[in-house]
Amino acid sequence: MLVGGCAGNSAKSTAAPQTSTTSTTAAPTATASPMTTEELAWLKAISKLHETIDKPFNVSNLNMTRAKMVELGNVFRACSRELARIGPPSDRLQPVYVSVQKACRIYDKGAKCFATAARVSDVSGAVVAGSPEERTQKQAMDCGLAAQGDGGNQLADAEAQGEDIRAAVG
Repeated sequence: MLVGGCAGNSAKSTAAPQTSTTSTTAAPTATASPMTTEELAWLKAISKLHETIDKPFNVSNLNMTRAKMVELGNVFRACSRELARIGPPSDRLQPVYVSVQKACRIYDKGAKCFATAARVSDVSGAVVAGSPEERTQKQAMDCGLAAQGDGGNQLADAEAQGEDIRAAVG
């Protein structure tokens, strides 16, 4: 809101100092325009990305061979690549985009961890018990699996933000 006075008026202003009360992450009001086809498609692409990343983990038995570790790392790296392909969304979906970027950074770290685990493992995914490779592999696998959970949670949060924005604009 802009507060102005009359020229020559010597009365002291009682207006509060100018501060912004608008948050860049605030959801649009109900009077905002409905979501565009492009915005809806962008949100759908983010949900599809989440499904794609989660898919290799949604099995009853995950046999961690070296090839599987490499595959999981590649799946994680796909987050940043796919987000770049999808591109940035409209201004009102920027908070969602920031959350997805954060998820992709988590996945990128997890990809490095799976690459480390694969590097110290034999073809079957085994290492010599008690060896430095075993410690390295355990730490790297823990890191990669943590990234799967943390990145997935971050993507779920991003999807929820998108739904909140969608609900707010009707």
